[in-house]
Amino acid sequence: MRFLKKFIVRYGEIGTKSRTTMHRFEKLLASGIFKLAKKHGIRADVEIIHTRLIVDVADENFEKMKELLKKVPGIVSFSPCTLVEPKIEKIKEVSLELFEGELSKYENKDKVSFRVKTQRPQKKFPLTSLEVNMAVGGPIVEKHGIKVDLTNPTISIDVEILNEYSFVFVERIDGIGGIPVGTQGKVLVLLSDGIDSPVAAYMMAKRGCKLVLLHLKTSEEGLEKTKKLYDVLSDFDPEAKFIHIDFTEELLRIKNDLTKIEREKYTCLFCKKTMLRTAERHASYQKCDAIINGDNMGQVASQTLKNLRVVSEGTKYPILRPLIGLDKVEIMNIARKIGTFDISISKEISCFAVPKFPITNTTIEEMEKIEERLKTLHECNCCKN
Repeated sequence: MRFLKKFIVRYGEIGTKSRTTMHRFEKLLASGIFKLAKKHGIRADVEIIHTRLIVDVADENFEKMKELLKKVPGIVSFSPCTLVEPKIEKIKEVSLELFEGELSKYENKDKVSFRVKTQRPQKKFPLTSLEVNMAVGGPIVEKHGIKVDLTNPTISIDVEILNEYSFVFVERIDGIGGIPVGTQGKVLVLLSDGIDSPVAAYMMAKRGCKLVLLHLKTSEEGLEKTKKLYDVLSDFDPEAKFIHIDFTEELLRIKNDLTKIEREKYTCLFCKKTMLRTAERHASYQKCDAIINGDNMGQVASQTLKNLRVVSEGTKYPILRPLIGLDKVEIMNIARKIGTFDISISKEISCFAVPKFPITNTTIEEMEKIEERLKTLHECNCCKN
């Protein structure tokens, strides 16, 4: 059989939308597939046919495209398929050919079972789904003597019949689900070189957000790791932006000022607040709708519930924390799945400003008092100058 060049792509949540919204989401999903293929040097033709997307690529790009489709937000599952005329003889011919290709993979044919599953979304085909199943399955049983198992078959032959096309396939591959990028606006993600924030970025792309990734650099090694993380994340949003600014002097100033007033244990909290203020400026310039970070409840001192409230105080943008209810193992599993884990752990880079005993339970009032003392400290320094 010749090499298959088409994929049938299925979505889930998109189908629950109103007709107008569904059509808009379908177009954005098709655009996302096209852009990701283009990023990797592949020309992909994408056609929308009655709640399905058909993707066509050249033979030499088939396997690569198969891997890329696993990364497109909005795709629930997809299958390499053969597109044939909606005529039962053609469907039978292709189904038998595909079945025999799958059967050849098994040494013990006695343990192989199969089923035929037919869907007719547009209902104009003259045979019912059950009649198609029998017409396709009969010749297979007659020729190979393979038993039928409708519940848990070794091989499943799927047939989808529309008015102008029919599709036959034997493989169903899971996508990442979610909804297409571009359906939910744009977010700014505070991206570090660690495990958590890349996962947070991925989860927002999966929920339809365009990504602006902001890295506040405190070391060259951290910047290089983050660039590699951006390359992985841009597969989920091929138009994602990456911005980095040097945060080293600002962090050093925060640490030194707090040390001078004997409040160095608050360094992480003031660092976080300053990062959020920086993120606010960039979010405004990039026309983003929210700020995202990788905070996870109780994981480190700055991520206790009280400290999260304190850090968020005064920020004008919504701060979304998609990892807030996950434990570390769950986050690590997602990082492995999306391909960021090995990069994040490749070289551990410790922050020079982390205090030995960071505060875990402060209040907005206490932070305001410290800010007043810092303001006085700066005013005194100005007077000295």
